[in-house]
Amino acid sequence: MTGWQLRVVHLASTVAFAATLVLGGCSDGLEVNGKLFDWMGISTSALEQSKREPQVAARAPLVLPPNSNRLPAPGSEQEQDPTNIAALNDPDRKKAAAAKERERLHLAYCRGEIQWKDKVYKADDSSGNRSPYGACPTLLGDTLSNVNKP
Repeated sequence: MTGWQLRVVHLASTVAFAATLVLGGCSDGLEVNGKLFDWMGISTSALEQSKREPQVAARAPLVLPPNSNRLPAPGSEQEQDPTNIAALNDPDRKKAAAAKERERLHLAYCRGEIQWKDKVYKADDSSGNRSPYGACPTLLGDTLSNVNKP
């Protein structure tokens, strides 16, 4: 191809490309349908669904406040006991209650109230009562129970 023929081909292709762009913008009835376009949200049906008004359930009617004549005067409420409020979730009280329960169980083990099955099944056992919470108190205190322990 010579120079002028090449220029005509370039000019024709440029005109065809420009016409495609100009005339492509004029079409108003372009519809994109398909599952892929529905998923992307650009299809005609997806756009129509986004324009619809959402259906919501009817709300409950407004509730009027109570009669203000029956309300007590501000500041006249009864003083609440602060120990009741603090006792609801007080970690120190929980620890104290757990320690008290542990001491009660320890003494029950030492008295033999909880180990009654061992005494029934091993009647000839002469060993003293044992507690999982430590050594049991004796008449002389802990001095005799710690004789052979380091």
